Amino acid sequence: MLLLAISGVGSSVQAQAVIGARELAVGQATSALQGTDWSIFGNPALMSEDERAVSFFGVRYFGLSEITDMAFSGSYPTKFGVVGAGAHRYGDDLFNESRLRIGYKNSFAGFHFGAIINYSHVTMGGGYGSAGALGVDVGVAAPVVSDLWIGAKATNINQPEYGSLNNEKLPRELSIGLSYQLSDIALFTSDVVKDVQFPISYRGGVEVSVIENLVGRAGITTEPLTFWGGFGYSRDLWAVNIAVQRHENRVLGYSPAIDFKVTW
Repeated sequence: MLLLAISGVGSSVQAQAVIGARELAVGQATSALQGTDWSIFGNPALMSEDERAVSFFGVRYFGLSEITDMAFSGSYPTKFGVVGAGAHRYGDDLFNESRLRIGYKNSFAGFHFGAIINYSHVTMGGGYGSAGALGVDVGVAAPVVSDLWIGAKATNINQPEYGSLNNEKLPRELSIGLSYQLSDIALFTSDVVKDVQFPISYRGGVEVSVIENLVGRAGITTEPLTFWGGFGYSRDLWAVNIAVQRHENRVLGYSPAIDFKVTW
């Protein structure tokens, strides 16, 4: 059953590039998404300058424990800018990927910029060994008008490779996006994403206020085609977000995700 499911997904079974249940629920369109707790894994230029926070995340693909993502992030604003850190693990004992990330963000005259140093490590069971690589991500963001933002990010700009024998390059991706806050009613966000090895992906989503402190979300991606939905509930010192994905391949089940944030 597991082999059938994996073969049905193909190349889409891999560590999640976009981390965070809110981020997934709006169709993974995160290049200009403000107020996100997971910018250490997305656009570092959008790390919050207003609050100290730690967050925890998990997603289980198609209900299979063998293909599960787990992550942690934290950010700390200082008078010299925002520093952040994150950790991420995907897979099981047979195959897993891990990432450790350290980031910095600052802003000047409304222009926001940030960078990430990322260490990626892969391990294969059965004595096949492991390998690691160090990558650099960068991001920028700025308001076009007060409620309309534009953002862009690039991953692994130094073209890192795993090991010295197989020369396997880490994924390299460039994205640009817009987000628009319609009063207190709704937030719209969209991205155009190009991985050097895959076709252009279009992503978009909406976040709508339902009642006080409760929002609903929906999103869609192409390449592959996926549909997302979810909701979030927040209080002064904490917030929780839940998302569910449906893949275009109907043989596959749903992929639930959840994250939890604490601020102080």
